[in-house]
Amino acid sequence: MPEQREEWITKRAYELWELAGRPDGQDHKHWAQASAEWEGLEAPSTPAERSSGVWDEEEE
Repeated sequence: MPEQREEWITKRAYELWELAGRPDGQDHKHWAQASAEWEGLEAPSTPAERSSGVWDEEEE
């Protein structure tokens, strides 16, 4: 799993760098943003988000 994380962050940081116009000296910024995005994907959802369809049924 650590390899998957590292690979995902590397690819995402590169993508962020390209989207920013390939600026010099901002690799740490893009790496930190990609790491934060990974952590957001890996974080457990809130109890409301884990519930099975309760909120979906109420939205009409």
